[in-house]
Amino acid sequence: MPRTNASLILLFLFFTSPAFSQTTIKGTVYDASTDSVLAGVTVMNSTGKSFVLTDKNGNYSIPAREDDKLVFTISGYETDTLPVENYMFYTRMDMTLHVRSLLLKGITVVATDYRTDSLNRRAYYSHLLDHKEPGLTGRNTPAGGFGIVLSPLSHFSRTSRQRRELRKRLERAERDDYIDRIFSAELVKRVTRLEGDSLRLFMYWYRPTYDFCRHTSSPEILIYISDKLKEFRKPVLKKPG
Repeated sequence: MPRTNASLILLFLFFTSPAFSQTTIKGTVYDASTDSVLAGVTVMNSTGKSFVLTDKNGNYSIPAREDDKLVFTISGYETDTLPVENYMFYTRMDMTLHVRSLLLKGITVVATDYRTDSLNRRAYYSHLLDHKEPGLTGRNTPAGGFGIVLSPLSHFSRTSRQRRELRKRLERAERDDYIDRIFSAELVKRVTRLEGDSLRLFMYWYRPTYDFCRHTSSPEILIYISDKLKEFRKPVLKKPG
């Protein structure tokens, strides 16, 4: 066999071998309505049980194999899932996420209650949330507690940082969902009689804090909405020219 042909065959076998084959999905995540990049999106390989966060430019890179499923989540947006196919390893897989709508047919109807959603989120991410962090001392604490060996590398590793960031994001999602349940579009519409863009604007301007919702009774919420409606309806005075 000519030496040239043998070399070509060896190169072909090398580039098509499993060791060389690409096993990473890369891309950018955008807001579907504005085309702006989304930073801090959690991209989780639900099959491989790994996850990454998009950077400030919305970029992500995550290990994957064919037939895996990538799940894209961020508070305030609809979750999207990407089944991995072979061609995706050879191109960029950009994703667009849609803002979670406040209104469906004019009224938001929450399909499940806050507690159910909370439990479902907890179960879905349990393999990440239940992982014990080694802490600054790692697991290198001698008997009696003396001569503690610090392990900053394990505590500040990329995986540990991402896991802590995920916990923070889930806590924020818990708070957002609780506010959505107390200050729902259905309730606000019933009290204010606002619709469409006016309703959306009212809910955006006067969305209460999590602490306010936790410590405010149902009658007080109604009073809050009524008071804010009066403020909302006040004419905007133009400054004298």
